[in-house]
Amino acid sequence: MANLFATMILLAFLVHTALDWMDTRYAKVRSLLPSRRTFFEHLRALLQYLPFDDWDHLMRFMQQRLAPNAPDTS
Repeated sequence: MANLFATMILLAFLVHTALDWMDTRYAKVRSLLPSRRTFFEHLRALLQYLPFDDWDHLMRFMQQRLAPNAPDTS
């Protein structure tokens, strides 16, 4: 059980690192928040109350609301 748990933690870390490198919107939203924990708290709250078409729609929404005066760079 401990090995499975450790493997899942490493896999999650790998996915988050890959998103930081490959998804510019994700990286931008993460840079606007103080910590990864805060990002996931925001993500959890948004997904409970608002419907999103896809991941890109969610990241666009978060980027626009966190930095309303920043231009959309995508």
